[in-house]
Amino acid sequence: NSPSMSGEVAPMVASVVPTFNEGKWIGRCLDSLLAQTHPSSRHIIHVVDGGSTDDTLNIVRSKMKEDVKIVLIKNPEKRVPQARNLSLAAMDEEVELVFEVNGHGWVPVDHLEKRISDLQEIESELAKKVGGVGCLVVAAEDEGRTMMGDWIESTLSCPLGSGGGQFARFKGRHPHNVPAFVLHRKEALLEVGGWDEGLPTNQDSDLSMRLIKADWPLWRSDVSSFQMVKRRNLSSFVKMCRRYGFWRTKTLKKHKSRVNPKEFLPIIGLLLTAILFATQNDYRYYPLLIYAVAISLIGLYEAMKFRMPSLLIGVPLLLLILHTQFSIGMVEGVFRKKLELVDR
Repeated sequence: NSPSMSGEVAPMVASVVPTFNEGKWIGRCLDSLLAQTHPSSRHIIHVVDGGSTDDTLNIVRSKMKEDVKIVLIKNPEKRVPQARNLSLAAMDEEVELVFEVNGHGWVPVDHLEKRISDLQEIESELAKKVGGVGCLVVAAEDEGRTMMGDWIESTLSCPLGSGGGQFARFKGRHPHNVPAFVLHRKEALLEVGGWDEGLPTNQDSDLSMRLIKADWPLWRSDVSSFQMVKRRNLSSFVKMCRRYGFWRTKTLKKHKSRVNPKEFLPIIGLLLTAILFATQNDYRYYPLLIYAVAISLIGLYEAMKFRMPSLLIGVPLLLLILHTQFSIGMVEGVFRKKLELVDR
């Protein structure tokens, strides 16, 4: 056992990285995990691969030769929830904490150390264990950012985008229903049965809901951030919006108490507009006008905040696409069982 800087034995952590054709990014991801200041003897890395056909496996195996704490696990089902459950089942009893990672992101060298300290402080203040603590998600700083990438990031993080979800810009630490890239307590994961393998998307939100219901509080904190390569082209953004809408409906069927009225505003606005037009109401253009003004003001705010004039056009355009595709996906989720759509 390796002592922590305080002299106590550091908790055993498993970082879990589901992969499928992440050859462009996986090397950087693993390097950041291998460089952690958390004692290396108290950290194991599970790479759970869903049958990659690019250079992913070659890169992972080259890293395994350098460090034996990387374990490669095959994932025949290919999906993320199956990958995380396979890793959970393969963990030694000694593992206490489980860090969610993806193959197209990386973390600062002191990420685990700061996150563990933060979790321990929260538990000390609450006088009870928590299910886990999430972190900030930011766009990768040194990976050739594009104008479309900036548009997408601002759209997803603005009040009319995903808002307080995974891409939220927040400060401090506080309880949260759906934190991102969580450092979980393994015992909490085992108690609720891990990830729902019927949810290829939104499985993290579903897990968070079940943890909170089982009295495992979740928090998020800005002590460190996860740098993620985000979508950079319009096609992948459109597919993502539709896919998230579809699986959001499936998640809400399981957790009806977690309905967010804001998610239904585009559908309500469309129905209201249709009714007004059908009845030749004098106010039939008002919903469209209000919506246009709202997204334009958000675009102006984002452009001024980040001093990027292009956001004045890009954010309203992508908000329109986001609301349209997400709503289409939600409706599809009512009538269809599956959505075979890959956006990465």
